[in-house]
Amino acid sequence: MTLKWGVLGAGSVAQRRAIPAINKAKDATLGALFSRDEERAQRLATEHQARTYYTTVKDLLSDPALDAIYVSTPVYLHCEQVVEAAEQGYHVLCDKPMGLNTVECQRMIDACEANGVHLQICFLFRFHSCFQKIKTWIEEGRLGRIVHARMPFLKPFPIPPGAWRGNPDQGGGGCLMDLGAHGVDLLRYIVGEVDQVSAFCNTAIHGYDVEETGTIMMRFENGAQGLVDTSFAAAGCDLVIEIYGTNGWVWVHNDDGWKIKLAANGESQTIDSPFEDLYQSQFEHFARCVTQEEEPIATGLDGLCTNAILAAAYESDRTGAAVSCSVK
Repeated sequence: MTLKWGVLGAGSVAQRRAIPAINKAKDATLGALFSRDEERAQRLATEHQARTYYTTVKDLLSDPALDAIYVSTPVYLHCEQVVEAAEQGYHVLCDKPMGLNTVECQRMIDACEANGVHLQICFLFRFHSCFQKIKTWIEEGRLGRIVHARMPFLKPFPIPPGAWRGNPDQGGGGCLMDLGAHGVDLLRYIVGEVDQVSAFCNTAIHGYDVEETGTIMMRFENGAQGLVDTSFAAAGCDLVIEIYGTNGWVWVHNDDGWKIKLAANGESQTIDSPFEDLYQSQFEHFARCVTQEEEPIATGLDGLCTNAILAAAYESDRTGAAVSCSVK
């Protein structure tokens, strides 16, 4: 089944990654895109071979030729747009973080269920083969019991004055909501459910209205511990993930391309991990899920759970106490 996609939010990431991936993906085609600026909308539609373009959300979500909507707008718009898309009968792929809070996330889940449409959240790291390998190794017991996991996501990311990412009411927070959503989700996916978190946030360098650096410490239900480091102010970090178990450890390192370094049961190896278009993988997977050929890798519940962990992290930073966040 070829899904005809409408794109809400044709920003830089959508233009560079998501829209080209739709055009490359099997069982996907770019039906329409949205931009309030008609000249820009027309230019992008021509550039990316979209069937048509719209300058209002209402018009795009009234197009009967579309099957699915990719929501790539600022976080504060996600809930209303996902609900409206579901009520119009479209399947939905929503960017991360799913919403500003868990109430919004649950509303989105309920709307999609009530209207019989498919909902997934854009947690791209889940689709990379190296993390699929690591998850399998852990499930097989290759590393023994997991003791500790860490995912640093540190990069220079200046927030321009007036940008929605610098407004806590529009983005929900700073680097924890933006970068931390990926780290929290991936460690939960690989290691297991989280039941308690502590966190520290600051804006020591640039003084944004949202945190520019934040660290989440997580305790998993299986006894493991985890750390998600995030920053918009650091020069960068080549380490992608570390996981340590009782029988071994694994790193993913960005060294002229990703490399998996595995040491387990007295043996070690380095595995090259070539570039993968994770957006393309996600759109192809989405189509297979709509036809019920596969179970979704990243569900609305996964989005809600990540939001719950992030909310607990902000509460911990505010109160200075560890906060429970178990979501079933």
